[in-house]
Amino acid sequence: MEGDKIHKRPKLKNPYLIVAWPGMGEVAFKAASYLVDKLKAEAFAEILGQEFFYLTGSVIHQGILSVPELPQGKFYYWKNTAAKSAAKDARHDLIIFISSAQPDLSKAEAYSNKILEVARNFHVEAIVGFASMPLPIDHAQVSGVWFSST
Repeated sequence: MEGDKIHKRPKLKNPYLIVAWPGMGEVAFKAASYLVDKLKAEAFAEILGQEFFYLTGSVIHQGILSVPELPQGKFYYWKNTAAKSAAKDARHDLIIFISSAQPDLSKAEAYSNKILEVARNFHVEAIVGFASMPLPIDHAQVSGVWFSST
């Protein structure tokens, strides 16, 4: 898998994949990051950024000019310990992919294909993408959660 770096190959049972990157209010990014922290998920692979991101600035620190780090896309895994005692259809581990930025639109399809390649390699059963959506609601209204599938 060119452009990828796999550090570990965990054995996962019927994994689901969650994907997220920063966007509106960083809602999806923060939700996925929370899952990684709360579940103590372990990093096992990454997508290298050189192919998918352009540097758009520079960093000046103590009068020295340097280039910023490229955004990172990391895969984490969590093994469902409750799966041993659960019904057979409830045995699912998780893979969580978090990218620190959205790829350039001209590279978005190739970036998505890299994510799908990892999903295929680990026999992922379902993929859930986290995102946020602006709605013209009043602050006093009850907010909701929307779900869409294909």
